[in-house]
Amino acid sequence: METMLLKKQRGRTINLSLNRRQVVDVFRFMDEQDREYVYNEMKKILFFNKVKNLKKSFVGNGLTMEDITAEVEAVRNARYDDKI
Repeated sequence: METMLLKKQRGRTINLSLNRRQVVDVFRFMDEQDREYVYNEMKKILFFNKVKNLKKSFVGNGLTMEDITAEVEAVRNARYDDKI
């Protein structure tokens, strides 16, 4: 269980310690409008984290446009030769 420090709008802070089950229970007690708000905020957080992780996963492989063009031409030539 992790304790989080939350800032309230008036500048005060509170310590909050909730596990997953408790967070889900709180979510269930919210009215539909609040649940939709929280849901949309979570989607934003998850989306940006996934994009950030995706960016990190791309590693430069040293391919140039010339390398790609040469490979495409080689494949095209091989396919053309097979048809003849």
